[in-house]
Amino acid sequence: MRRVVSSAIRAERAFSSRIASLQKPTPSTSSSSVPDRATLEKGTVQPTVLKPFVSASLQHEDLFNFESAVHVDEMFKARLHYGHKVGTVNDNMKWALYGERLGVCVFDLDITKKFLVRALNFVAHISMRGGMILFVTSNRDSMFDVEKAAEEVGQYSHVRKWQAGTLTNTRQLLGASVRLPDAVCFLSTLTSLGENHPAIIEAAKMAIPTIGVVDSNSDPAYLTYLVPANDDTPQSTEYLLRMFKEAIRKGQEERKRLQQGK
Repeated sequence: MRRVVSSAIRAERAFSSRIASLQKPTPSTSSSSVPDRATLEKGTVQPTVLKPFVSASLQHEDLFNFESAVHVDEMFKARLHYGHKVGTVNDNMKWALYGERLGVCVFDLDITKKFLVRALNFVAHISMRGGMILFVTSNRDSMFDVEKAAEEVGQYSHVRKWQAGTLTNTRQLLGASVRLPDAVCFLSTLTSLGENHPAIIEAAKMAIPTIGVVDSNSDPAYLTYLVPANDDTPQSTEYLLRMFKEAIRKGQEERKRLQQGK
């Protein structure tokens, strides 16, 4: 096990060095620049002071150009704007709503697009670095679609009942240390009982970034990248899975290109 971990670490370091060598240096950064202790302490309160020390690819807000790939009219046709009834709205989701019609909440798709583009770029970055992405849902109507989508792009899925401690207590459950996912993508953040999915809290405890499709009746707390949108219709799930698969494929293609030195 130690040999496997050491080999993986060496491979990742080699790949990171390859990325750094292919990127054009900027005046404010250099490969040897390391923030001092005072800067790091200040960065815990004001993260922007660490921006000059971040690689150029991470400073780009839309490196994979998803702004031109995500269209409001397609989201509208996929019914991403449909929320739940007004009486079930979560107060922490009112900021993402355009209004209501016939007692049903309606999402502002301009806001949805902004957050979806951010989430897709993050997924593509994880994929470009060879990261492991775990797709999670407890919606029985979409579980097979989620499993199929994850398999098509070489990733993983969990659509059954979540066992407590799956992320926080792997040694006790599995008898050995295993690699945890580098990101968890929730196609639905609520369980069948209308409660927050327990994996969200577990991922937060383990400092694993999360992407979550959050409906109007959901709580966005503890999610790293949230996407305010309809999470429980076949059309919306199909659209979101297609976009997440495209993000993963773009990251994989970029990783292959960098490894080949093109």
